[in-house]
Amino acid sequence: MAGFDLAFLQLLFRLCARQTGQISKIDFTPQKPHFVGDPIPQPFERATPESQGVSSEHVRQYLEALKNDPEANPHHAIILRHGKIIAECAFAPYQRGMWHITHSMCKSFTGMAVGLAVHEGLFTLDDKLDDIFPQYIKLLSRFGRKEVTIRHLLTMTSGVDFGEARAISGNDWRTGFMSANVKFEPGTQWEYNSMNSYMLSAVIQEKTGETMFEYLKKRVFDPLGIKEVFWEKCPMGVTKGGWGMFIRPEDACKLGQLYLDMGRWKGKQIIPEEWVRDATRKEADNGKYGYGYQLWMEERPGGYAYNGLFGQDVVIYPDDDMIIMINAGNREMTQSGSLTEIMRRYWGIGYFPSDEPLPEDTLAREELESRIAEYEGRKPAGPVITRGGWFARRKKSEIMTPEELMAELKGCSFKMEAGTTGIFPLICQVMHYNFTDGISQVSFDEIDGQLMVLFYEGKDIHHVRVGFDKAAVSEIMLHGEPYYIGTKGRIATDENDRIVLLLDITFIEEACTRKINFYFGSDTIEMRANETPGEDVIADAIQYTGDNPDFYRLPIIKNIIAEGGMNLVNIAIQSAIHPTDIGHLIHE
Repeated sequence: MAGFDLAFLQLLFRLCARQTGQISKIDFTPQKPHFVGDPIPQPFERATPESQGVSSEHVRQYLEALKNDPEANPHHAIILRHGKIIAECAFAPYQRGMWHITHSMCKSFTGMAVGLAVHEGLFTLDDKLDDIFPQYIKLLSRFGRKEVTIRHLLTMTSGVDFGEARAISGNDWRTGFMSANVKFEPGTQWEYNSMNSYMLSAVIQEKTGETMFEYLKKRVFDPLGIKEVFWEKCPMGVTKGGWGMFIRPEDACKLGQLYLDMGRWKGKQIIPEEWVRDATRKEADNGKYGYGYQLWMEERPGGYAYNGLFGQDVVIYPDDDMIIMINAGNREMTQSGSLTEIMRRYWGIGYFPSDEPLPEDTLAREELESRIAEYEGRKPAGPVITRGGWFARRKKSEIMTPEELMAELKGCSFKMEAGTTGIFPLICQVMHYNFTDGISQVSFDEIDGQLMVLFYEGKDIHHVRVGFDKAAVSEIMLHGEPYYIGTKGRIATDENDRIVLLLDITFIEEACTRKINFYFGSDTIEMRANETPGEDVIADAIQYTGDNPDFYRLPIIKNIIAEGGMNLVNIAIQSAIHPTDIGHLIHE
């Protein structure tokens, strides 16, 4: 078995065994800054849907379809026509203007950087990687090499056998990529690999002496007024290129509008028009509608998309002069899933907006605005009917109020037996190499009439405010990286009439939600954790972006499956995604 496969398996088994601490072979250094939330410079003009030839009723139906679909799990949605935002919705607890992880959506921005670099004469699409990075080729890898070019990286046709799963073997990804085997003649087949995007970033850094993020900031982000944006670097200081970027939804729309307007922004040519034309046409057959330069062709002819794992999309329809932007947290992968189906049903090949303004429909617009307010949590929730006492066995209809719960819990602390569960969803831990030290203690308090749950995790204490009518927002630190969370609580009873506190802890800058349920006994708590998305995607997500799953092709996994042990693999994964721990009341 290759060493890289072994590293992947080691990480997988450590996760399934619920080991804590820095269990990856990749060094972790805090990078992510605190999100400030200043006003967005150069915002889009707002307009009514009808003024841009779209009916408010149609927009409302689309948002309702997103909200009501059991799998879509939308976070943000923005619709633009003729360069104006005609509808925007942040599905609570997600908030307008908050940046969000992009996952592979940011590959398209890497493609923009390559276009600029080619235009500036730094390299050509036919330049060979071996000529750019000879220092990273191991001696035994120098014989019988196949020539990989910039174009092959751009179009995902390099065939290099060094993907996300193998990158976890250590810090030096350039050497790993340059010394890996090439599975087929470059340019002859399409195979999605986020490390192709990473190497494009590495090429730009090699040629300019600055990171690709810095390069784009001066040439694209600053001119477009994109100020609050962050892109992770690898342990060797190279912008990741294929993942790890946080950007505001409206700013992501600006990058969509930039290509829709053939590289122009407010009359100034930012990206060469010729590059936009080349990048947005089919360059490789991906078994769907085609792949361009780090972006996907869409079902609607002429359409294309910036697409990321779990439903991060900016979809551009030039024929309708429209942009559909969405952030979500679901099973969506590479243009497949309910989110994409809904988007195409309402805005795809069967939709034809008016070329002229429609008559204003006041009633329909008010209904749309009312629905958006409801989804954003700006409408007051109805009364919660709660009755009952504490810890005693009771009928399921006799559930205690939040005030009663806080009165009983205030000052209680529980020491956890295993101490292996983390507040950060497992998928996020893997993607950011920020692994949990394990929750060793859980305490409860009341602050300003609001329930506060304190999670003791390593050297950090996470103060988590809990809202019962709507999510309460807190900011926590995970090994020096700040994250905003929105936490909503609910009180229930289980089949044994135990009181249960159910917490949905939404990481509102991410695509994932951590779910933690506390089952209360007389002097113990049982803590059960889960996350969304969950075990149905973990085998893919373990490999950074999940866009190129090799898990079931690994020799050891093949052997386990051949021996009838697939259930054991699934059980191990479920154990990692659904950990359980017992806490004992600490008596003062």
